[in-house]
Amino acid sequence: MFGNSLRFEVGPDWQVHVATDSWAVATLLVVALLVAILLASVICYYATRAVMLMIVSRLARKEGRKWLIAAERHHVFHRLAPLVPAAIVYASAPLLSGLTFPVIPALGHPLAILAACYMVYTLMRAALALRDSIEERYSHFPSASERPIKSFLQIATIVAYLVALIAVVSVLLERSPLYLLTGLSAITALLIIIFRDSLLGFVASIQLAAYDMLRVGDWIEVPGFVADGVVIDIALNTIKVRNFDNTIVMLPSQLLLSNSVKNWRGMFESGARRLRHAIHFDVDTIRFPDDALLARLPFAPPEGERRTNLGLYRLYLSGYFREHPAVRRDMPFVIRHVQSAAPIVALEICVYLNEIRWERYENLQSDMLDHAYGVVPLFGLRCWQRERSSAAAS
Repeated sequence: MFGNSLRFEVGPDWQVHVATDSWAVATLLVVALLVAILLASVICYYATRAVMLMIVSRLARKEGRKWLIAAERHHVFHRLAPLVPAAIVYASAPLLSGLTFPVIPALGHPLAILAACYMVYTLMRAALALRDSIEERYSHFPSASERPIKSFLQIATIVAYLVALIAVVSVLLERSPLYLLTGLSAITALLIIIFRDSLLGFVASIQLAAYDMLRVGDWIEVPGFVADGVVIDIALNTIKVRNFDNTIVMLPSQLLLSNSVKNWRGMFESGARRLRHAIHFDVDTIRFPDDALLARLPFAPPEGERRTNLGLYRLYLSGYFREHPAVRRDMPFVIRHVQSAAPIVALEICVYLNEIRWERYENLQSDMLDHAYGVVPLFGLRCWQRERSSAAAS
């Protein structure tokens, strides 16, 4: 058909080369080759994508394949499909280099490099999608709040980026990745400086997880920092805390190891919260009761015991709190005298309530303390007040 304008020549390497003296034929061959590469890439892309998604969809319907469902939801397999056309372009690049048509042979080598870089990029996108699917699936496990893996996934992401960077640089420089890794030790100090916070955060995250010091959902207080609320996220470098006033505080992970932290997890796990309060009395009002005082007491004092009005008040409070349905009887129960620097007598109440929700606990505590203060005059006692004491002294 083409006569002598199209010839097939065998080179010294026993490879068949196409030669022509006609510009029209050469142009037609180049266009046909480019169109063939393009069509093969498009057809293989859609065919591979359809077959892959069909297989994954069928496998995801079976029991126990929730990891596969999560991967499908995050389009892991969608992002893997472009590997096929990229591989076709990479394999077809030497065909362009073998042509004698102007300019086109020079495009073969750069096209192969771009195809290889694109394959690395595609694998990186798929790896990031896989990371997200792992994080989503793990969040449904009962131990997810106790053993968060977000910091480990972030470390894996950094490693993936480094591997992708080394792969791309090795492709661009046409050197083995091992050649780049041998020179990596020379910049280790620089990498440590750049990723200092990430390394410290990673070590802190490992320690927090290993010793079970912090979980998502824990209520913590960090003295010296505006952090008093619930942990809502544990990342590689930061701990995110939502304070009781709904403000968000970001704390460095290593901060929780170098500073004292109060964790209220024990309170929630025990189902009890402590009520601790001191009532201060004017020492001049403490005396042994007379008959008039005994007659107006809200309870009958035990016979045979000689107590002061403060002792009777302490005895009454002990009975009141022991009989209250919200007080835990299986936990420490103490109503005691405590030392004070001022010339007063202090009585401290220390009991545990079975209510841990903050709003209800505060209401319950207030009702109990209101009652404790309300019966003070019945015992002939008077709470100590600074203004009254100062006026009496003058």
